[in-house]
Amino acid sequence: MNKIKRSFYIIRDFFEIYLPLFAFIVMFLTFIIQIIARYIFKFPLTWAYEVTVIGFSWTVILGACYAMRSRSHVKFTLIYDMLSPKKAAFIRMLGNLIILFAFVALIVPSFEYVKFMDFQSTSVFKIKLSWIFSAFIYFVFSMIGYTAVEIYEDFCTIRGKTKQSLESGEQI
Repeated sequence: MNKIKRSFYIIRDFFEIYLPLFAFIVMFLTFIIQIIARYIFKFPLTWAYEVTVIGFSWTVILGACYAMRSRSHVKFTLIYDMLSPKKAAFIRMLGNLIILFAFVALIVPSFEYVKFMDFQSTSVFKIKLSWIFSAFIYFVFSMIGYTAVEIYEDFCTIRGKTKQSLESGEQI
C-alpha cells in the first residue's frame, strides 16, 4: 500500500509541479527568443506564438491544481470569518458541495470536448488540440479530489472532530 501511495504522490507531483514548471520555462524562453528574433534580427518566428499559448495554458491549468492542493488560491472568507468555527465549516461545506457538483457535472462534457478536438491540429506543429486540452481533464479530477477533502474536513469540524483526532485514526 505504501508503494501505491508513493507512486500516486510522484504522479501527482509530476502533473502539478514539474509539468507546469517545464511548460513555464519553455514558454518564457520562447517568449525571450521571439523578442530577440523580432526586434533585433527583424525576423519574427511563426512557431513562437503557438508554443507560448500552449505553455501558458498548461501552466495555468495544472498550476491551479497545485494551488488548490497547497490551499494557496484566493478565497473570499469575509462572511464565514465572522462566524463560529462550526457555522463557518457548514457554510464552507455548502459552497464546496456546489463546487463539487459543478466539477462532477463537467466530467462527461470535458471528455467529449477533448475527443471532439481530436480532428483539429495546431497550425505550425500540427499537434492535436485534444492533447493540449487534455490537461483540463486532469484539472477536473484534481478539483473534485481536493474539494472532497475540504468537504470531509468541514464535516469533521461540524461533528466536533479535530485534525489531530482524525490523524490519530479516531472514528467519526
